[in-house]
Amino acid sequence: MGFAEADLDGQVGRAFPGGTYTVHPWRAWLLADTVLAQPPSVRSAGEQVAHPLFAWMAATGAMGITWDELFSWFGATAADGPVFGEHETTLHRPLRVGAAYRVTGGIVSAERKVGRRTGVFDVVGYSMDLHDESDGAHVATCWNSIVFPRRDA
Repeated sequence: MGFAEADLDGQVGRAFPGGTYTVHPWRAWLLADTVLAQPPSVRSAGEQVAHPLFAWMAATGAMGITWDELFSWFGATAADGPVFGEHETTLHRPLRVGAAYRVTGGIVSAERKVGRRTGVFDVVGYSMDLHDESDGAHVATCWNSIVFPRRDA
């Protein structure tokens, strides 16, 4: 019954299938409008810079699996109530409108914890790297965690 702690530990190091994500101009404009930011700015050589939030959008949009598939790796479903934990993005250079990014990554940590009020839960960390398809440069790293409640553990 439940998802064993040994199974949890066995997921560390598991890679996402990965994929590519293109920052389309219409999407860059919509995101800027949604977060009340200025439209993509033009830099030297006529390049437009996308909002930094695109790093996370690209990472999760091209990790190569659905959220339901990721949850299933940990014996959970959306109905079990997994929640977003922490997030950290490191940008090495701005994302460009119109550019394509290769996304790679996977599970980097998993820990079972017990809270006085919450009971047993698992905190799973995953990381994704974005590389510019045009020159291979490492553009960003997104680290996130998901908290999986374990009511039956």
